[in-house]
Amino acid sequence: MAPPATFAESMALQEVMISSPPDIKNNINDAAPTGSRRVFKSTGPAFVPISGVYGGHLLGQSAYAAYKTVDKSFYCHSITGHFLVGGKPKTPFVYTVETLRQGKTYCTRSVQVRQPTSQNNSLLDSEVIFVATVSFKTVEPRGLESQLPPPEGLERWVSNPRGREIAPAVDVPSWIEFTKVKGMRPFYTAVDLRKVDVEEENRSRPLHEHRKVQIYKPVGPFPPEEQSCLSICTHIYASDRNGMFAVTAPHNASDNIIHTGSLSHTLIFHANPEKLLFPDTAVGEEGYFNPSSWTVLEQLGDSASEGRGLIRSRIWSADGVLLASVMQDALIRVRVDNGEKAAGKDNKRKPTFSESLKSML
Repeated sequence: MAPPATFAESMALQEVMISSPPDIKNNINDAAPTGSRRVFKSTGPAFVPISGVYGGHLLGQSAYAAYKTVDKSFYCHSITGHFLVGGKPKTPFVYTVETLRQGKTYCTRSVQVRQPTSQNNSLLDSEVIFVATVSFKTVEPRGLESQLPPPEGLERWVSNPRGREIAPAVDVPSWIEFTKVKGMRPFYTAVDLRKVDVEEENRSRPLHEHRKVQIYKPVGPFPPEEQSCLSICTHIYASDRNGMFAVTAPHNASDNIIHTGSLSHTLIFHANPEKLLFPDTAVGEEGYFNPSSWTVLEQLGDSASEGRGLIRSRIWSADGVLLASVMQDALIRVRVDNGEKAAGKDNKRKPTFSESLKSML
């Protein structure tokens, strides 16, 4: 198996000059006028949990593409993405970034993502698979400050990162068993994400208060000039990982999934860019596992209904600063009646995730 890609390699883009209209800016530090457009093509690998592309890759790389069109005094403070069509693992992504507004302290970019095939005459003629709105702002003087208190288990969650198991690509019991039978080792790519066992803590909680906890940090060093940008993109990338199972796991229904996927995903940062940094990405092994350098992703399944689930997440620094809040609307169809019919467009019996894996053994 090839070594995991670094986060910087995973985000890599090259600009594509489709045409040269007068509204396209060549200097990324220039403030582009409303309506200007720039196009970028991915060059790095996308993480593939099983067969489809990881949604967090599209979120993070959309933000990274948008970053290339704003002045360095701006940082991303929020992003909302809508997943339209599943991505193909071996096909590059094309990101079209349009300037919606350019202000002095806030600016907004729209990003459309496509995956052109060799049959397309134009990179921009193919189907849009993902759209995002990315908002940027400048750093402001200190003002009002308040936040939720950090969770009681936070200090324990970040302790001993080396001893935490690498989070499975799909955090479902049947998948974990499948990988053991197949002799597949857990691995990470782009972001080192580790699972924290909170099963005992969840036993006494109602279903909607069950938590899923993971800790993470990026893999590999960042170029100094992109330290802030790539740190923020790391948080965006990680925020989508295994979140849907925060809805199914409290119901013991993860193995009974028939169809699941993100519909929309919103992340809002609360902290200034300095608090969002991963400054020690290039340190040696001992420093790498310093608990204070890891970030906590706390996920809760607030609602399950109408074939969908709502995942509410919080991102915490190791010292208890609320860095960001996340809301994710996901398609989640599971078999709940053990009968022949399944939720969906028709009445045909569809195999559950567990049944599909058993057929592959």
